Amino acid sequence: MSLIFKILAIGLLHLVFFACYPETGALGNYYLGLSLLLWTIFIMFINTSTKLVKLISGLAGLVINLAAFGLMAFSIAATMPQRDKTSVLEKIQKGKYPDRDAINSGLLRFGINLDQGRAAVTKGLDRELGKAVKKLKEDQTK
Repeated sequence: MSLIFKILAIGLLHLVFFACYPETGALGNYYLGLSLLLWTIFIMFINTSTKLVKLISGLAGLVINLAAFGLMAFSIAATMPQRDKTSVLEKIQKGKYPDRDAINSGLLRFGINLDQGRAAVTKGLDRELGKAVKKLKEDQTK
């Protein structure tokens, strides 16, 4: 894996956690920035070590990368602040997975509005359905 790909994967992993569990409170944005910075530095450090290990075994380098991302996911889940003072890891262990509303509100933090897209699709379907009904009526009258 190239370093750029790893850094993008770090951002994507953080995006997934913050979109799925958006109730981070006032410190959530600070946590996001600091966590992204720290994990990027950590992966840059690990990347150098991984390249040395890959000289011996390519599989060992892949295992190290996967272990680093597993550790990252675990630590984000364990330390990400939540308004209800229950960590994301505890929520996952109790089976409290995010629902559609939580994901929608989480994506709104990043400027993505899923409801707006759904409304546009529905409006387009209604328009096409109206055209089809109008055409059927015209064909019946002929």
